[in-house]
Amino acid sequence: MISETALLLALLALVMALAAIGIAWMMWRRSQRKLEAMSTLMRELARNRDSYRKQLEELQTANIGMGKKLNELGRYLAALREQQQELALKDPQSKLYSRAARMVQLGADVEEIMAECDMPRAEAELLLSLHRQR
Repeated sequence: MISETALLLALLALVMALAAIGIAWMMWRRSQRKLEAMSTLMRELARNRDSYRKQLEELQTANIGMGKKLNELGRYLAALREQQQELALKDPQSKLYSRAARMVQLGADVEEIMAECDMPRAEAELLLSLHRQR
C-alpha cells in the first residue's frame, strides 16, 4: 500500500510539475509577445524621432534663411529711408508746396499762401482749387 500511495504521490507530483511547466511556458510566451510588441513600438518611435529630427532641421534651415532675408530687407528699407530723406532735403520747393497744401487744409486763403510760401498768385490759386476738390 505504501508503494501505491508513493506511486500516487509521485504521479500527483508529476502532474503538478507538468502543470507548473505548462504555466511557466505560457507566461514565457506571453512575455515574449509583449517583448516583441515593445520592440516594434520602439522601432516605430525611433522612426518617428528621426522624422521629427529631420523636420526640425528643415525648419531651422528655413528659419535661418528667413532671418537672412529679413536682415536684407531691413538694410534695403534703411537705404530707402535714407534716400527719401536726402530727396526731401534736396528739394526745398516740395517743402513749400507741402506747407501750402497743409495751409489749404487748415483753411488759409490765397493771400496767406502767397505770403507764407513765397508763391505767385497763379500757383497759390491752382493749389487752392486742387486741394479744395478733394
